[in-house]
Amino acid sequence: LILLFTLSSCSNNKTTSTGTVQEVVTGTVVSAKRIVIKPKPIRPNANVGVSVGSGGHSGVYGSVDIATIGRMLSKPPKAKIMQEVIVRRDDGVLVAITQIEKEPFYRGDRIKIIQRGNQARVIH
Repeated sequence: LILLFTLSSCSNNKTTSTGTVQEVVTGTVVSAKRIVIKPKPIRPNANVGVSVGSGGHSGVYGSVDIATIGRMLSKPPKAKIMQEVIVRRDDGVLVAITQIEKEPFYRGDRIKIIQRGNQARVIH
């Protein structure tokens, strides 16, 4: 169990390790805009029902799973401020990349797209 937890912790690591190959493509910013990504509302997974017993007993019963209760009691996730950057690569292909807004990008900026697998980011 400890090994499984350790392996799953390593797989969630977002940093780039040394020796990895990332493709670098250059291009020009066509447009950039700020977008806000709001978290999904928490909806409880609940079961509710009514029972009528043969002895005249009746009642309402229900259940909510523990994980849902924990999410409902914790602080709600915050909205993320992101930036959608549309780039015309030097090979003519138009791509859109959404990333956390760390530095502003403007129309006409020369940029680099760093790509590894399905993940990409734009840098100056």
